Amino acid sequence: MYRFNTLLLAKLALVSTIANAAIPYDNAQYHYTQPNGEVLSISLDGNDYFAYQRTSDGRLVVFDNQLNGLAYAEVSSDGAELISTGVLAKADTANNSQQDAADHRASQKGMLQQHVQNVKTLTPAAVSAKVAQAQQAMLLSTEQLHSHIVVNNQTQPHVTHDVHQVTTLEEAAGNVKGLTIIIDFPDQRGTINKSQIESFLNDINYTEFGNAQSVRGYFRSVSGGKLDYTNTVTQYYTAKKNKSYYADSRYSSTVRSQELIKEALDWLEVQQGFDFSTLSTNSSKQIKGLNIFYAGNSDSSWSKGLWPHMARLSPQFCADGVCTDRYQITDMRDSLAIGTFVHESGHLITNWPDLYDYDGSSEGSVASFGVMGYGAIGTTNKFKPTPPVAHFRNLAGWDAVTELNPAINSNAPKGVLTHTSASNTSYKWTNPANRNEAFYIEAVHRAGQNSEQLDSGLAIWHVDNAGSNSNEWRPYIQMEHADANRDPENNINRGDNSDLFKAAGEFSSTLPNALTNKGTNALWWNGQDSGLSIKNISDAAATMSFELVTGTPPPTGDVYTGTLANKEQHVHPDGRWFQYAGGTIGLQLAGPSNADFDLKLEKWTNGSWQQVAISETPSSQESINYNAASGYYRILVYSYSGAGSYQLTVNK
Repeated sequence: MYRFNTLLLAKLALVSTIANAAIPYDNAQYHYTQPNGEVLSISLDGNDYFAYQRTSDGRLVVFDNQLNGLAYAEVSSDGAELISTGVLAKADTANNSQQDAADHRASQKGMLQQHVQNVKTLTPAAVSAKVAQAQQAMLLSTEQLHSHIVVNNQTQPHVTHDVHQVTTLEEAAGNVKGLTIIIDFPDQRGTINKSQIESFLNDINYTEFGNAQSVRGYFRSVSGGKLDYTNTVTQYYTAKKNKSYYADSRYSSTVRSQELIKEALDWLEVQQGFDFSTLSTNSSKQIKGLNIFYAGNSDSSWSKGLWPHMARLSPQFCADGVCTDRYQITDMRDSLAIGTFVHESGHLITNWPDLYDYDGSSEGSVASFGVMGYGAIGTTNKFKPTPPVAHFRNLAGWDAVTELNPAINSNAPKGVLTHTSASNTSYKWTNPANRNEAFYIEAVHRAGQNSEQLDSGLAIWHVDNAGSNSNEWRPYIQMEHADANRDPENNINRGDNSDLFKAAGEFSSTLPNALTNKGTNALWWNGQDSGLSIKNISDAAATMSFELVTGTPPPTGDVYTGTLANKEQHVHPDGRWFQYAGGTIGLQLAGPSNADFDLKLEKWTNGSWQQVAISETPSSQESINYNAASGYYRILVYSYSGAGSYQLTVNK
């Protein structure tokens, strides 16, 4: 048997360069030519980090480097990976019946479900943590805690530059100019001409190939006219070598693809005299929108050769005072659909992260209800992608957002409120103790840009940048599904027509259900009541009304509980650290009367944790109020003597 990459390790190698920027696939079809000349029809489900590849008769395949082709796959005995059987997959024959395909799928379904669970349990915790952290996109800072370093068995923060840094209104609005390079090969010339690609990208009114709009038209629509994203399209660059050289599936997708891109950039600078300073850049003078279209199909196996992907160009190409950063590359085939291009532009232009689950254990919470989930790859929405969710529009500066929490906004509106779908407005209920956590509320009506949504009604999003899109039970953005079934999280579907709130629906700390884990309600992630309560929701319509029920505000602060043995210590929040922009950090510890528990606050300074505040009375009732500068902090609760349970309340 020939070993294939383990799932998480395969993802790790890719995540390191394209964190939170993967292309999703939903039964995507491609053809692959085997070394014996047979052509396989392959369906693909997953993304750039991990995907299931199946022949048309339902059998799983993986690329086998020794065979230099796609081989039938099986699940390894430990359930941790897919491995090659060493047998090249064959093209379908007339003897392959529909029942054959059904039997193959049925036999593999149980193994694969168990396989997804085994990945998490069998992969070393340090690797799992690193992958999960790399997959997160903390959109609130240009420097993020993007991985963990373990020192003396303690997890430490490691600051790296985030590929999805926060975009300001100026960065995500106004006129943004990208570059699209079109490429063909000596043995395969382009069939879609330059003017067609310019129209696909830039026309105000565009309908070719079945599209409802151009890429520019999409962003003008969802931004309320605040972003005008256009692309300069080059003449065709003809590669130095035949296509098979670049499409060689023995190499990962970044090897020969980047060689091709660098060829094209050199040609554009030296032979075409292109002025790269005309392109829009970020604050680091890096080109925002670098797009590569090449002629024909990828002619590669998934994640190999010329397979479409997004990555960072390494080393950088620099000219005219600017440099490259990330790029997207894809095949033109014989027609163009804007969905994937729009999704990837969401990464390049606005720095939005993906909202679907990379590890395949769920469909993510947002599922098909947003462009950074699966809202750009369906049968119809690949031609007319769904809009970004309210939180992303807010980050981009496209929405007027009204704060509803009176603890944040003393002039917050009360009573019956209305919201109009696609109005570039939204409501927000923010956590006073954690300004990175909030609920967003907006009406979604199946018309206009939302015509390809799965449902109409009131959408409620629970946002917390500490979440991970690959943790379906605490994602970065959770959709509060009105039916409380959480079908996408349970890997049942990618959303349906019962997910949005309509007449007779209510949303509170106990409704649609009171579950603190895997539930649908208005609890903060720490289990406290947020105080948000909505009832009397109107029928689904373009403009909807709902009643905001106000009462006694719940107590503020994050609450952590635990039980200490004698001389033991716990690190909070939940064994981790947190980033703080500056201000007062208030800590209250309540422990057992027959023990002496103490409290420390530490800051990450010069590569180690340094104590900045301490409370160590002879009792277990401790408090700290510390005027903190911006930085990374953690809290220690420790037993000087005795044992028992405690409660820690954190206000910041």
